[in-house]
Amino acid sequence: MENTDLLEKIELFVREKNYPQIKNSLSGHPEDIAELISGLALPSSKLLVFRLVPYGKAIDVFEHLPIEEEEQILDSLTSSEIKDILNEMSPDDRTGLFEEMPAEIVKKFINLLSPEERSIAIEILNYPHDSVGRLITPDFVQLFEKMTVAEALTHIRSVGMKRETIYHCYVLDESKRLKGIVSLKKLVLAQPDKKISEIIFRDIIKVNVYDDKEIAADIFKKYDLIALPVVDNDGKLLGIVTFDDLVDVLEEEVTEDFEKIAAVVPVDKPYMDAGFFELVWKRSFWLIVLTVLESASSLVMQNFAGVIQQWIALTFFLPILLATGGNAGMQSAMMIIRGLATGDITVKDFFRVVFRESLLGLFIGVILALVGLVRVVLQQSNWLLSISVGTAMGVTIMFSAILGAALPLIFRKLKLDPALMSGPLITTIVDVVGIFLYFQIAKAILST
Repeated sequence: MENTDLLEKIELFVREKNYPQIKNSLSGHPEDIAELISGLALPSSKLLVFRLVPYGKAIDVFEHLPIEEEEQILDSLTSSEIKDILNEMSPDDRTGLFEEMPAEIVKKFINLLSPEERSIAIEILNYPHDSVGRLITPDFVQLFEKMTVAEALTHIRSVGMKRETIYHCYVLDESKRLKGIVSLKKLVLAQPDKKISEIIFRDIIKVNVYDDKEIAADIFKKYDLIALPVVDNDGKLLGIVTFDDLVDVLEEEVTEDFEKIAAVVPVDKPYMDAGFFELVWKRSFWLIVLTVLESASSLVMQNFAGVIQQWIALTFFLPILLATGGNAGMQSAMMIIRGLATGDITVKDFFRVVFRESLLGLFIGVILALVGLVRVVLQQSNWLLSISVGTAMGVTIMFSAILGAALPLIFRKLKLDPALMSGPLITTIVDVVGIFLYFQIAKAILST
């Protein structure tokens, strides 16, 4: 059944108070049930349907709900029900929920946790906000080097149902330092009397608990991992980060980069949940900055007022020049920003990249200079004016390509996000410099 059809049926059952039919409709995957609950129009309907979710699926469904809806549901539950949900949630999902709540509510909810879960929650919340520590779960399978394969498999059977993943097991020494990893496949295929120390993989890919989340995300992308072990400064294993948590980090990172590229101060909420005046501020801040920068172009034009009065036709082709220059700079910037994000380009490549973009800008500039020259000839039939506009266009294109390549690399060197070198910012800078070059070249050629 299509999800929209099922949603309509659920809403009808809610209005009719046909609870048996609602229960029968909630037999799918927890993710699908969570999506169904999110699609309901009324908060009261969402709470009602959630209460009818089979007990064995309730926690999984709750973890797949958006944070805002988790908060709404918790507001409507009894302390006993909240206690059951919070204690059964995985530590990383629970941390994500706590991060979005007011401090006084978090304190109240932490007090509802069991001593063991409370200790885990407090430890994770004490790590810096953007660190890997905020994503870890201590629910991993730990083995010891002296164990035999048979003992390890017995241990996995006894604890596996309570762990986040059992596909990779982490081998520790007596001090809880991470010594290696062994896959479940290797354990199943190995001889029962073999020692774990004989079959572990010791070349471990790991991350420090205080490292930034984006570092962990980059490691996941590079090595195609399912889970990533997280250690402290002494090499002790504190927990693991699973792929599903890093997917959220990657999504946040991409969203933030898109917002910066569009010259928008990053918005921490979904579009429909963000406040109206919050969006006004987030979007107007950079527009104000760009307007102030762009105003420099009027000063440049004022300085060349004499040339403009003598050759009024120059203004006819100014929009073409600015649009083409801005587009060329944005092309260059986007390619370099993408290369920095994927690791294909580093700051050490600065001179190589700038030289390469200079050549590209030169060749593209020559092509567009000829296009511009022909365009002016067709409209004005003035070869001197045509040469002036064509030359200015070619020089502006080359300058734009160099600028678009250099600025993101300079920002990375200064420990700033290269995405701040957004399309609008590059375009604004190119506009100001392009106008200056345009009229300076026109003045030199047309005065001869």
